[in-house]
Amino acid sequence: MSLMALPNDPDLLAAALIGYQERRKDIEARMSELRARIGGQPASAPLAEAGTTKHAVSPAARRRMAAAQKKRWAAVRKAEAEVAAAPPKAKKRHLSPEGLARIIAATKRRWAALRKAKAAKASPRSAAHAVKPAAARKRPARKAAAQTTKPAIVAKKAARRPSSGKSGAAKRSKAVKVQEPQVAGPAPGTVAATS
Repeated sequence: MSLMALPNDPDLLAAALIGYQERRKDIEARMSELRARIGGQPASAPLAEAGTTKHAVSPAARRRMAAAQKKRWAAVRKAEAEVAAAPPKAKKRHLSPEGLARIIAATKRRWAALRKAKAAKASPRSAAHAVKPAAARKRPARKAAAQTTKPAIVAKKAARRPSSGKSGAAKRSKAVKVQEPQVAGPAPGTVAATS
């Protein structure tokens, strides 16, 4: 019968406990009779439970165990002695103020040499790319002519497009003034006379 099936009534549970104890006594009595028949033990002798019996160790086995333990401890002591006999670690070295000053001076010299080399390398390029005065910066005649002709090109392109009513392109083409290209430089007749 399962314990879950029992009700929670204390009187009923106490009666069930008494019944189980009686069954247990009956089962133990039968077990002791069987043990007496098997091993010739008296029926009243209780059975020693597993794990409670002591295992007897012979004196020879105890000597072997002691020798093995001494051997293990000797190995441990030997390892500790080797660690203790090792040379101690060298003290950490500290930098003197004079040594630090020498290192700083050497670092400054290296950086100065690097900056000097970099400046020498950059100087030829800097002369070529220096900013020229405004008088020296003249645009060639072609570039000036090309910039002045842009509105004329826009007007020509707008004229080529077919206009359908009042499109945005037609409005833009009317708004743009057509300008003649202006060529900077001497007149064609004067060039021939000078050459």
